[in-house]
Amino acid sequence: MIGSSIFESWGTPQWGQLSISNQAVRSSKTDFWLHHDLSTIPDAHHILVYCGSNDLIFGNNSEQIMANLHGLITNLSVQFPKSQIGYFSILNCPQKQAAKQLPIIEQINTHMRQQAGKQYHYFEFNDAVHNQSKWFADDGLHLTPEAYQMLNEFYQPVIQKWIGY
Repeated sequence: MIGSSIFESWGTPQWGQLSISNQAVRSSKTDFWLHHDLSTIPDAHHILVYCGSNDLIFGNNSEQIMANLHGLITNLSVQFPKSQIGYFSILNCPQKQAAKQLPIIEQINTHMRQQAGKQYHYFEFNDAVHNQSKWFADDGLHLTPEAYQMLNEFYQPVIQKWIGY
């Protein structure tokens, strides 16, 4: 797992017998991962990515975020040619709603969903969380421990199906 604090705070997801290495970095943006030394990531059969949300906080536009995401996914595909890549959509959350950024998030998520295919698999984070305030910490951005427990249960069969487990 690579990406920002949403993944970092997940720790080690409880997805059955899967061995998971969480390499996410709090406050990281897409350009961090685009230019990151990917050789520090453990060799894996599957790589999950969550980033893009922090770019919005720092004012990056949707075109730059999408270009960085595609560059990152391409870099991962080159560095780990035998790995399958999964991209988790940017979360709709109360903080982004208050900042009126949900249309930008939807634009990015729609683009990433439509471009998914051979190079990466798209996971819609919002299918589980639905921007319900009960899943978010007081900052309206980060998830609660209860949310991660729910996500473990929600995504275990989804991830296991994706990897053919």
